[in-house]
Amino acid sequence: MPARHRPLLAVALAAAVVWGGMSLWPEPAAVVPPVAAVSPPVKPPAARTGRERISEDWQSILAACEKGEDPEKIRRQLADLKKRWLEEDDLYLVAAMSAHLLRGGADAKTGIPFEVGGGRSLKGWPTLRVFLLEMLGVTDPDLAAEVAREVLGTTGSAEEYAVALKALLQKGPWRAPDAELEGYFSTMLGKPDWQKSAGLAEALDLARVVATPAATATLAAWLDQSPPAREVGAMALHETAAADARLVTELIAEQPGLFEDQGSLRASLMARATVLEAGQPELVDGYLRNPAVSVEEKREFLAVYPLRSATTGYRLYGSPPAPYERAAVVADDQAALEAVGRWKADPALAELLPEMGRLEGRLQAWVKQGEE
Repeated sequence: MPARHRPLLAVALAAAVVWGGMSLWPEPAAVVPPVAAVSPPVKPPAARTGRERISEDWQSILAACEKGEDPEKIRRQLADLKKRWLEEDDLYLVAAMSAHLLRGGADAKTGIPFEVGGGRSLKGWPTLRVFLLEMLGVTDPDLAAEVAREVLGTTGSAEEYAVALKALLQKGPWRAPDAELEGYFSTMLGKPDWQKSAGLAEALDLARVVATPAATATLAAWLDQSPPAREVGAMALHETAAADARLVTELIAEQPGLFEDQGSLRASLMARATVLEAGQPELVDGYLRNPAVSVEEKREFLAVYPLRSATTGYRLYGSPPAPYERAAVVADDQAALEAVGRWKADPALAELLPEMGRLEGRLQAWVKQGEE
């Protein structure tokens, strides 16, 4: 090669060497995976407060009643609502809100008949105010008694009145004085619009629970007028006599004209007498010898004496009537048998001998059974 071309060859070779050490295409840039966007943590919804829960429950059941939904569905909703409210941690809040709603006047009919269940609790609430009164009574007796007196002075509902009275019959410091209860009882029986109401029928049991001569006299005077609820009233007076016969037999002896137009009722009430108790034999003797009492009525008395029938069932006030004790019944039968022997020997009662003979035979059989 000519010398003049050597430098060019050297440069070309050097360039080739340099080019050969490089890639024809540029190296790709390093791929960095995309970073996922991180969302802020989702906060759970704040738990509702007890006040919010109760308020929402109230608005829901109020709307259901105002829309006229099926009464049985509303009954189930109210029963569930009662259970939930009684499970609240703060029962005083339940009481306070119940009182607030009652004082606010909001209400709606449920279409459910008034009905008492076990343990003096309700299982039928005709209005939402009746429901609230019950809830108040089982959550705060102090506030319940306070609101009850407000309701008793203002309500136009016999059912509200009956449930409000329950708050004043609780044992302990909440029980109202007898005179106050007797006054409320008299006021209720004097309400013309309530005479056929379920609330009044239930509240008639107040006479048995209060068990005072005044309450018994109030019930008897009302019943003497033959009110529309006469049958239920007669039952209530019989239960009062079954619990304490003296309350009724002494009243009849003191007021000879009482039930003079309802001889069968008076005869059966006198048949509740327990001649083992002091003073009772004299009252029965006086009744049988009273010329103002018809012979027919006396015969009705002898046909059912001694009367110990009893009723059962749930009660809004107090405990249901207790069953008769066998030992007491046997002893009273023996005493009654001895009394019949005295009556048979009395010439003034000669016209009643056939009836007394049948009564004597009945008592002899009962006494014999009691001795076996």
